[in-house]
Amino acid sequence: MKARAIATRGMRVQLSKRLYRRVEQAARLTKCHFSKVIAAALESSLPLMPEELPRKVAEEVAGWTLLDNEALRAIAGAFLPTKQQRRFTLLLRKQEAGELSARERTEWEALQQEYLRVSQNKAKAQYLLAQREKARAI
Repeated sequence: MKARAIATRGMRVQLSKRLYRRVEQAARLTKCHFSKVIAAALESSLPLMPEELPRKVAEEVAGWTLLDNEALRAIAGAFLPTKQQRRFTLLLRKQEAGELSARERTEWEALQQEYLRVSQNKAKAQYLLAQREKARAI
């Protein structure tokens, strides 16, 4: 697939023929300049990153901007697998009652880390989806 180049503010961007046609069609239908369509698309897909985010988190979230909304919704709606969730709940109850064995404590700590990872990923995905929604509303 041959790429087409566009230049805006001294910058060249390579677009595939297919993408170029999509941008061209959007520009024609909206009666906007080609570069405004590209700027709007970038604005809606590249969220503002809070400055207080740790660098590693910011890098991960920035990488996720390449995911489509369907993938982000899947991450945002994720849970621990049912078997892990049941085990998590059982170990939580045992931990609260002070009845964890050494082996169970190790398993409990690993499950807590996995739960935290899933929860953090959900939050990141929800943030990106909210940013995209905000950008579309503008």
